Amino acid sequence: MPFFSVAAVLLIIFMGYSLSRFLHKADAGLLNTDEVALLTLLKTLIALEVLLPIGLFFGLMLALGKLHNDSEIVAMQASGIGESRMVRAVAALAIPLALVIAGLSLYVRPWAFSLTYEMLAVAKASSDIDRVKPGQFYLTNTPALQEEQSEDKQRAIFIETISPDKALDHVFIRIRTGDELKVISSRTGLLVEHPGSDYQTLELDNARIYKKVDDGPDLFAQIEHFTMKVSDTQPEPPEYKSKSVATAKLASSENPADQSEYQWRLSNPVTTLLLALLAIPLSRSRPRQGRYAKLLLAFVIYAAYYNMIGIARTWVEQQTATTIWWAPSLLALVLVFFYLPWHSLGVKRLTRKHTQT
Repeated sequence: MPFFSVAAVLLIIFMGYSLSRFLHKADAGLLNTDEVALLTLLKTLIALEVLLPIGLFFGLMLALGKLHNDSEIVAMQASGIGESRMVRAVAALAIPLALVIAGLSLYVRPWAFSLTYEMLAVAKASSDIDRVKPGQFYLTNTPALQEEQSEDKQRAIFIETISPDKALDHVFIRIRTGDELKVISSRTGLLVEHPGSDYQTLELDNARIYKKVDDGPDLFAQIEHFTMKVSDTQPEPPEYKSKSVATAKLASSENPADQSEYQWRLSNPVTTLLLALLAIPLSRSRPRQGRYAKLLLAFVIYAAYYNMIGIARTWVEQQTATTIWWAPSLLALVLVFFYLPWHSLGVKRLTRKHTQT
């Protein structure tokens, strides 16, 4: 129960954080409601490979800390039940969870990243008018990709109301390209779709057009029926990113970024087991020390480990190192250090000195 509680809290916090980021883009008209919900779900699926090990680690710390605080561990030891029994119980929970995390890292992670990149590419390529929300300004900044377009194009669109049949009311469009400014406004308009084509047309009634250029006279015109073509740009294939590549392909790749991503995926289930086993000795406490006495130490160890494995991934990507496995190895050494019976060794040393004297 502590594991599920901690994991649920972390999950809610992460979902809220991800949702706020996507809602900010939706408020600017870059994403719609369905895309926000799906992208938040995909981000949460990706984060499970990290959130679940954390939840298990701190959940075990809370549960075992309570047993120590209530002297239940002392009673168990007095009955002949040692830490080996606790290790088997923890392993019975950690091993199935590690297998689940292996599935998330090796298969769900690349699928979720691939779908995320595709959705963002489609959202970026869709027409501006389709993204506009009634009563809100929609801002875009189109980079200069074509040779004849030497400067970025900034566009601001405002439509007061949009009916189901794409009838528009109070349309305002401002386009800035370098020092050139164009403003188009109209009380009524209509967005006309052309099936099978790569564009739509925006038809405005009694449109007022103002154009200001840097090297010539300003222009003002009123046109009874003004038609403007709105391109439906086809989404470009997402660029190659290691996070969205299948695990089998990463395994045979010699690209440092691919190797870093591949080793990260393999390390997640190992990290789950190491953190779960580390919770047993870390939760030891003396009587009246409190169930939360070792939580700060556990947090420091966890934070240090994830910083080290992050550094290890960067080193592999930069070809400074060839593997990230030194970070899990250090965590394993810490685990061995805490499991060594230092108290028993101290007693034996004192006994030996007493015998010699």
